[in-house]
Amino acid sequence: MRVQIATHNRTTHAPGATRALAIVAMATGSALCAGGIPVNAEAQVLDQSASYTYHYFADSDNIHVHSHYTDYLLELENGADVQVEWNREIVIVPGVAAVPGSDEAADAITSASRPIADVNDAFEDYTKLRDQIRADLDYRFASAGYYVSNETDYFAQQVSGGLNYGLWGDNTNLAVGSSYGWDDIKPLADQDTENFADSKSNTYWNAVVTQVLTRSTVLRIGGEMNIARGILHNPYRNVYAGGGPAAELHPDRRERRDVFFKLNQYFSNRSSLNLSYKYYTDDWGIDSHTLGGRLNQYLTDDVLIRYRYRFYDQTAAFFFLDEYPTEEGIDGYRTGDYRMGEFASHLFGTTLDWSLGNALFQWGRVRRPKLVFKYERYFNSNNFSANIFESGVAVNF
Repeated sequence: MRVQIATHNRTTHAPGATRALAIVAMATGSALCAGGIPVNAEAQVLDQSASYTYHYFADSDNIHVHSHYTDYLLELENGADVQVEWNREIVIVPGVAAVPGSDEAADAITSASRPIADVNDAFEDYTKLRDQIRADLDYRFASAGYYVSNETDYFAQQVSGGLNYGLWGDNTNLAVGSSYGWDDIKPLADQDTENFADSKSNTYWNAVVTQVLTRSTVLRIGGEMNIARGILHNPYRNVYAGGGPAAELHPDRRERRDVFFKLNQYFSNRSSLNLSYKYYTDDWGIDSHTLGGRLNQYLTDDVLIRYRYRFYDQTAAFFFLDEYPTEEGIDGYRTGDYRMGEFASHLFGTTLDWSLGNALFQWGRVRRPKLVFKYERYFNSNNFSANIFESGVAVNF
């Protein structure tokens, strides 16, 4: 079972992220000034908001994930928006007394190796800390962003940019975007795998057309392409090959492509329907289809209920096997990731948003708090299922 709890409060910053936040703030300020956007005049500020969110995750194997999000949004009168988000994530994986490479030594969901100790040895839980910061700037028809993530064995950065332009009275919008990411990977010492420092890069492009068909119907069609190079497997994951455990090994290049469409239909009874479809393919042999739908209905001015369904189906990568007869795998490649195999999945969910009026709650600069209750049910053809619960309080400042 998965449990997620979300709460929103005023913005706070952990001491470990102060330096990174300062770097992002200086970079954002430089970008604003370079674009001719004055930020030192208070009259230029149209609106600003801050929020804090906490997420908690736990599963049946006693793995815990604590996530702390802070977010700040600045809107200027000339149309520029600046958003900075920081997330601190703490992952706690309990150690197990098991034979390296055995089923008991692998996480049931990801197949990643868990901390190992002998039966009579004392051992502590493995704790992993990750800090990530993202800064985005939108101004007129252009956007730019920077992302950085740091953890004990992984350091990632990404820069992004995009352009969008409205045509025919803004009934048609053309948008293109691109990003480039580069990661440094330094795996920690592991009893049952032998790992070396490596790197990964990722280049991404997209193009999207949004068309207003009628006063109540909007259609969006787009495509994406992604090329990843470097270490593309989990350095801590083992597979069963040649009668024993062997380290996972994926190709060092992967090209992914997809096309999608989204149709939004609005109705006079204060409801809307969102339909979507995506076809995906890559050069590892995986093809997939994703079909989704959402129904949104206002029950009152303050209460909104959403229903969601998603179906996903994919083929297997050319080198995927449940068990490899030899250590060579398939063409030298091996995987222990079930997501590389053939499977189908279903997701059902419902969400209730309840906005509390200012007449009920008014304190200082706090405006219109909102309660969120969410439940989702996930299951796939690999006999894995999960119940996902989420509740939260969103507060605007």
